[in-house]
Amino acid sequence: MRGHPKNSKAEHAGRWLGRAYRGLMRQEQRLRLWLVGLGVPATGARVFAWCLRLSVIVLLLSFSIVLAMIVFGLWVIGRGVARSDLSYPASRAEWRYGDEGYGFYEKGVRTDFNRLFDDDEDV
Repeated sequence: MRGHPKNSKAEHAGRWLGRAYRGLMRQEQRLRLWLVGLGVPATGARVFAWCLRLSVIVLLLSFSIVLAMIVFGLWVIGRGVARSDLSYPASRAEWRYGDEGYGFYEKGVRTDFNRLFDDDEDV
């Protein structure tokens, strides 16, 4: 048995996210201190940092909505293609040789009984 337990993937992901969040907070603190060093009031620097954070959140949210709309559109198109019949339709009605001999066939069934045998006839 080992002396230390194995970390799960969820724990690894949580630690990575925690380090990323702490790094972002450090960068935000550096930005606020830099703005204060330039002469911006501390309250103004804090408001600017919050506006920057809000704009990043809105940008990520709009990107995710656009991505979701694209995925949904592709899904709808895929469903439409899957449900459609893309096979080439055979001619509906024609004079030809078939299972019952020469005659006028519609959808595979001979229907020339009691019909005049004119080639000019339209169906």
